[in-house]
Amino acid sequence: MTELASDVRTPAAQYIRMSTEHQRYSLDNQCAAIAEYAERRGFAVVKTYADPGKSGLSLKGRDGLKQLLTDVVSGQPSYSAILVLDVSRWGRFQDTDQAAHYEFICRDAGVDVHYCGEPFENDGSMVASIMKSLKRVMAGEYSRELSAKLSRAHHQQARLGFKQGGPAPYGTRRLLVSDDGTPRCLLEPGQRKGLHSDRVIYVHGPQDELKVVRQIFRMFLQKRSISQIVETLNHANIPSPNGPWGWARVKGVLRCELMIGNYVFNRTSRKLKKPLTHNPPELWIRTKVMEPIVAPRTFAQAQRELHSQRIYPLQEADMLKKLKRLFRSKKKLSQDIINECPYTPSSHAYSAHFGSLLTAYRAVGFECPPTGLRGKYYSDDELLDGVRRLHAEFGFVTMALINAASGLPKYKVFTKRFGSIVNAYGLAGFPTTKSERIAAARQRASARRENKKVAAVSGEEARHP
Repeated sequence: MTELASDVRTPAAQYIRMSTEHQRYSLDNQCAAIAEYAERRGFAVVKTYADPGKSGLSLKGRDGLKQLLTDVVSGQPSYSAILVLDVSRWGRFQDTDQAAHYEFICRDAGVDVHYCGEPFENDGSMVASIMKSLKRVMAGEYSRELSAKLSRAHHQQARLGFKQGGPAPYGTRRLLVSDDGTPRCLLEPGQRKGLHSDRVIYVHGPQDELKVVRQIFRMFLQKRSISQIVETLNHANIPSPNGPWGWARVKGVLRCELMIGNYVFNRTSRKLKKPLTHNPPELWIRTKVMEPIVAPRTFAQAQRELHSQRIYPLQEADMLKKLKRLFRSKKKLSQDIINECPYTPSSHAYSAHFGSLLTAYRAVGFECPPTGLRGKYYSDDELLDGVRRLHAEFGFVTMALINAASGLPKYKVFTKRFGSIVNAYGLAGFPTTKSERIAAARQRASARRENKKVAAVSGEEARHP
């Protein structure tokens, strides 16, 4: 965020954003176009908010726009207008009401938004409203079409055996090849391909890692628990990626189909910044990419054993008894502590049976770890009271407002506790549906008009008693 000198012109802020799109949307090009608009319209850019390399699908990660909204609702911005290149730079939100909501926040605070590169004036007229709504729909549709094209491309490349992102599992390496299949080099962790035409394939890792993989399967089929395998590997000082062996790492090796040479893609998907979804097996893409590290028969036996452990009937009373025993022993609880315990079910099992780990913790008397500032724990009522205070002060609540509020944790605490900010908003007693928000906005606008009339009458009476 950069402070610039202003002149006698109307002070304005500019908001610029670029993800990975065409050069015409570079930050420099946006600044140049906005500068021309400001010169013609009599604005002086006094502040710049920038989100370089950020997607416009949501507010998440866009610190520039969050700071802009925070400054605007503070009631003391150093400018009276916001200049943006076009509607798509404001955002490619999949819900057009979201883009309108953020613009309304600015307009309601007395700061108008100007779209410098659009063929209409953002003056509230019917034509402007129609054009702006259409542009918002087009911006969101562009992202949907691009997402579909990229998804088809990833699926096609996966069917050909080319890796589609992510780290290499233990026992494997990533090999960079040219477009004609000529090997180039092995990629180290964190390295990425330099040419768009290059591809990445899986190959076997070092022989010592392959021996460890086979040892893990052998111990597991000898009825050794995953926790015992973890202890054995760490006691032998066998290195693993990113620190010592853990329950999740060992189970990841046991479940990874690359151990029998199969690259499996599209197990999960997360399109357009939506929550992660687990796809059904019929949508998975399975491609043979290398020779097996363990025998297919051994791998199949391990999967049957894992499946039998997963479906073992669990009684909630017995689960709590074991969790309470673990709590007495460790004096605290966590996902890793539960997963590494040889006599308790997995943390996932507790989440599935009790709704969340937090609920299971409370059932055995364990206080939830700190969730907010300086180790402070916030109860549900304290968090919802904070939402009510913000609403009383500003008339609405946003993630940016929550992050800027003193005495409250960041918005992520709210989303983790209540599922979303909207859910927290509703639990605090405020409208959450579109129709309810519109009715509330109209009610606030009506109240403001009445207040202005009362103030005008009072002023007139004061001048002419």
